[in-house]
Amino acid sequence: MATRPRTYSYRMLTPGNRNLYKVQSVQRTLIWLGVSLVLGLIVLVLAAIAGFWLQLPPLGMVVLGVGGLVTLVIASTVSSWLHIIPEFERVVVLKMGEFYGVRGPGRFWVIPYPPYNQSVAAKVDTRVQTRVITAAETLTADNVPVGCEAVVFWRVEDPQRAALQVQNYAEAVFQAANSALKDTVGTMELTDLLGERDKVSRQLEQIIDTAAAAFGVDVSSVEITDVHVPQDLIQELSVLAQSRRAAQAKIAEAQAERIIAQKLQEASAMMGRQAMEMYRLNVLERIGREEGSQIVVYGLGSTDAQMETTLAAAAAGSMVRGTGAPKRARKTAQPAPPEKQRFDK
Repeated sequence: MATRPRTYSYRMLTPGNRNLYKVQSVQRTLIWLGVSLVLGLIVLVLAAIAGFWLQLPPLGMVVLGVGGLVTLVIASTVSSWLHIIPEFERVVVLKMGEFYGVRGPGRFWVIPYPPYNQSVAAKVDTRVQTRVITAAETLTADNVPVGCEAVVFWRVEDPQRAALQVQNYAEAVFQAANSALKDTVGTMELTDLLGERDKVSRQLEQIIDTAAAAFGVDVSSVEITDVHVPQDLIQELSVLAQSRRAAQAKIAEAQAERIIAQKLQEASAMMGRQAMEMYRLNVLERIGREEGSQIVVYGLGSTDAQMETTLAAAAAGSMVRGTGAPKRARKTAQPAPPEKQRFDK
């Protein structure tokens, strides 16, 4: 049974994120110290007024204690409003539960109190991400069970829709890609799936990108990484590939012969008959230089009618020199012995 690839949250801390969060912590600490210092001075002034000018030391102590507590609360609250995010992240901000805007990168403030009433809805990673999808034991159009793996490269293009239109955009991309892979494998034959991976990848990219655009994700590319074929079909596919290569070789040979014939015809028309005969002699000379070659030349310089007559005569002569009746004809044609000639006289 195929296991689903492990996914990681986009909030996973990387070394760059950890360093950035340290910067954010330092900035918040500085803000906390600044607010505490300002409010602390104000509390001390109020306590001094209550204790010395109004001659109410208990009131001064109360002002000092309550003011110190309020100072700590306000300083902590104000420092938490600061956010610093890297270049590859965006933050979706809501106001009273409605979409307010997308913030980042860099430093910005999110104030949850009136009159702003802001809140952070989601933090979105806009870098290119990869996801492995698998179609295990899927039947092709010619009813062959195969397993297919592909890698999807995608990134968030619209942080607003990615955060508000779907609960988990990464899981939505995975489900859409996995379904598209199974549907595509089911509509293709095994030979097309093995021989046209680029075409299958482009088709998958279009299908997944159309589905993912609804929640703000752009699919940049899809690559078929592996196709698992049953072992009993591997030998059959090898024989089929050899047959295809042999057929392609024959087609190429036929095309080459056709081109040679056309060129020879053009050369004959351009050079004339005598020049063509000289060209033939040069070709025969080059062939005769090869070891073990034997050349038979006939009809050199003759017209087509003369060549046909020569060939017919050669054929007739071969029949006379053959066996059977022609041999008896040669025997009767010989002159009679001298004794028989004298007797006849």
